[in-house]
Amino acid sequence: MRRLGWGLALLLLPLALFGWGQLQHWRADTAQEQARIIRQWLAAPSDALLQSLPWAARKQLNGRLDRREALQAQLAVLDADRHWLGVRKWMASLSGWLALGALFTGIGAWLRLRIDAWRALRSAQYLHGHMTANWLVLGRWLSAYLVLLAGSLSLSLLYETSLGLSQAAQGGLTVLIVVLPLTSVLFVCMRTLWRLRQQWPGMGAPSASFLGRPLHRQAAPALWRWVEGLAAQLHAPVPDHIVVGLDQGFFVTSVPVVLQPSGSQLSGRTLYLPLPCLTAMSQAEAAALIGHELGHFRRRDTERGSEICARFSLMYAHYQAMLGADSAPPWAVRPILWMAGQFLHHFQVAVHHWGRAQELLADRAGAEVGGPKLFIQALLRAIALGRVIDGLLHARGGEGLPQALALHLQRAPLQLGEEALALTITHPFDTHPDTATRLQNLNVLLDPQLLQAALRAPSSDDQRWFNELCLAPDGSADGSADGKAAGGVARDFT
Repeated sequence: MRRLGWGLALLLLPLALFGWGQLQHWRADTAQEQARIIRQWLAAPSDALLQSLPWAARKQLNGRLDRREALQAQLAVLDADRHWLGVRKWMASLSGWLALGALFTGIGAWLRLRIDAWRALRSAQYLHGHMTANWLVLGRWLSAYLVLLAGSLSLSLLYETSLGLSQAAQGGLTVLIVVLPLTSVLFVCMRTLWRLRQQWPGMGAPSASFLGRPLHRQAAPALWRWVEGLAAQLHAPVPDHIVVGLDQGFFVTSVPVVLQPSGSQLSGRTLYLPLPCLTAMSQAEAAALIGHELGHFRRRDTERGSEICARFSLMYAHYQAMLGADSAPPWAVRPILWMAGQFLHHFQVAVHHWGRAQELLADRAGAEVGGPKLFIQALLRAIALGRVIDGLLHARGGEGLPQALALHLQRAPLQLGEEALALTITHPFDTHPDTATRLQNLNVLLDPQLLQAALRAPSSDDQRWFNELCLAPDGSADGSADGKAAGGVARDFT
C-alpha cells in the first residue's frame, strides 16, 4: 500500500508507450509528406515548398547550389523505403491503440477490484462465494494488461528496428542502442505473463498443516463423551476429529488437515485442543473455550470462514512468491504486484470484518456453557498461558513442554498488563477481535477478582482432569504406558 509509485506505473507505462507510438506515427507521416513535397518541388520549384519541408531536410540544403540533385537523393532514399513507411505507420497506430487498451484495462481492473471488495465488505455471502473467483478474474485482467503492454512495446521496437535497418547506410543502426535495452523489458513482460498464466489459476483446494495427534473415539471415549455433551448443550454438530497439539490455541476448522509429523490426513470438522493449556486450566474453563469453538460449528462458520481464511492464505503465499526477495522489481512488473497487493489489502479488510463478527457470535456460544464471566476468565487465562508457552517453545521446542510449563508456573505467576486488552489468542486462521471488544460484547467488566482468577496458579485438579478424560477403556492413558497421558502425547511430537 505504501508503494504508490508502483500504482502510478499502471498509468505511466501505457501513457509512455502511447506517446511513443504517436511520435513514431508522426515521424512516418512526416517522411511521407516530405516525399510528396519533394515531388511537387521537382515538378514546379517553389521557395514556399522548400519552407514546408521538415527542418532536417532543409538543413541538408543549406549552402547547396545543386538543390535539385540533393532533393532527388532524398527522394530516392524515401522511395526505397516507401513500402516500409506505410508498414511502420500502421505499426505505430496499432502500438498506440494497444497502449490505450492496456491503460483502460489497468483502470478497469482496479475499478472492478474496488467494486468486488466493496461488495465483499457488505455481504459475507458474497465474500464466501466470490472471493476466489474475483482473484482469478483479476489474474485474467492483469494477463490482458500485460499482453496489451507487451504488444505495444513489441510494435514500437519493431518500428525502430525497421527504421534503423532502412537507414543503415546513414548510420541508422545506432538506434539499436535504444532497442536492445528495451528488449529486456519485453522479456520481463513475457516472463511475468507466463508466470501469471501458469501460477495464478493454480490454486488447489485449501488445506491446513500443523503439529498434532488425533485422539480417536476408541482410545479416549470419556473425552469424546464430554465434547459430545458440550455439543448437545449448544445444539452444535459433533466434530469428526479431535486433535491435540502443542503450538496452537483452541480452534476448529473444516478444511482438510495434514497432521505433522505423522503426515496423516483428516477431512471434515476438526477440533484442535492445545495440550499445554489443558494441563494448566480447569475443566470448566476449557469447556467454555471449546463451547466457543463448537459455536462456529453451530453457525457453520468453519465451513465458510476457515475455507476463506485458508484460501486467502494461499493468495498471500502466491503474492509473496511473485514478489520474491527483490525489493525493486522491474517497472513492467510493478503494476501487477501493486494490483495484487491492492486486492489482498481490501479483501483482507472484508475477511477480518466478517471473521470478527463470527468470533463475537461464537463468544456468546462459549458464554452459554458456564456464563460470560467464566468465558472471559478462560479467555484471559489462555492469552496469558499462550505468552508463556510461546517462550518455552522458542527456548526448548516441544520436548517436555507440559512439565516445563508446570515448573515455570510454580516459580513465576501468570501476568497480564494493560496490553492484554489488545491481545488475541493464537489461531492459524486468526481473525479474533481484541479482548476489549470481546469484553464489551459480553457486557463483562474486567475487575480485579476476575483477573486474579484468570491468573491463578494451576491446581492439582487443573493438572489432572484432562489426563483422566484421556484414559483408555482398559484404564491406561492413551499414548503412554506409564499412565501420564499428557506426557505421552507430548513425546509423540518430539
